[in-house]
Amino acid sequence: MALDLEENYLEVVNQLAGELPSIPLLVNNMLHVVSDPESANFVICDLISHDQSVFSKILKIANSLKYRQGREKRIVDVNDAVLTIGSEKVRQLLLNVSVLDAYTCEKIEVKFKLEGLWLHSCGVALAAQFLADRYHCEYSDHAYACGLLHDLGKVAKIKFMHKKFLREVKFAQNNDSSVWFAEKALGYVQHDVLGSMIVKKWGIPPIIEKVNRWHHTLSKDSRSEIEDPKIHKIIDLVILANHMVKKLRFGNSGSGQVEDLPSGFFRRLKIDEEEYNSALEAVRMHVDAEAEKLSLLLSNQ
Repeated sequence: MALDLEENYLEVVNQLAGELPSIPLLVNNMLHVVSDPESANFVICDLISHDQSVFSKILKIANSLKYRQGREKRIVDVNDAVLTIGSEKVRQLLLNVSVLDAYTCEKIEVKFKLEGLWLHSCGVALAAQFLADRYHCEYSDHAYACGLLHDLGKVAKIKFMHKKFLREVKFAQNNDSSVWFAEKALGYVQHDVLGSMIVKKWGIPPIIEKVNRWHHTLSKDSRSEIEDPKIHKIIDLVILANHMVKKLRFGNSGSGQVEDLPSGFFRRLKIDEEEYNSALEAVRMHVDAEAEKLSLLLSNQ
């Protein structure tokens, strides 16, 4: 990033410092727990027990028809809830719940809700995790969080620059473009740059900052200061996850336009057309399978 551009964005972040959603302690703790597959269940249960709102949401899911499977007795204990849902799913749900608070505000004057963006982000998180496992990404343990937080810059813009964001959405709709293209065309704050600086200010893992910054940049040569091929791969997989979730129309990223990814992008991931179609269908099934749980989380808002 050019120095003058970085200084301009730092000024924006500093101006918003008092208004930006501060990262909940639960998110920070969960980022470390989620990134460590060896985390014991008692650590997860302890985190849930210390947040009544999260506790109630997890119990609601554990007692849903999908998990009760004909049991008459309702689950009321956090340990039973974790065992019923599964520790990996609970890790993901905890991140979803703790981040959801940042995605809620009074409705703004457009057919766009932050809840729709949250659903899109959850879809990208699910897809990124699935793709990272499928393609043996070294940063697989961070893939879910990278996907979930990839559009954080949009959240800040919707809350605190909403008139400009509405212009971007309208421009994107009228020109069949992405919101990112609209930002650049209109000369407005770019959500990828802003999001990366917010993540940096929050002090959460640097890999999430890098994915935020470059999740719209297809050329590896244009991703300044990144040389590690493993970091390039997780960025590529979040780009692919974002593309697939838009194609599946899951949630709302602000624009219905689905960007075509160039053949060179797929070549470096060693994905041909047959594999792409297979992966897309697998992602669709994976996201659909989680849709009910996400709806239950939203219903408590």
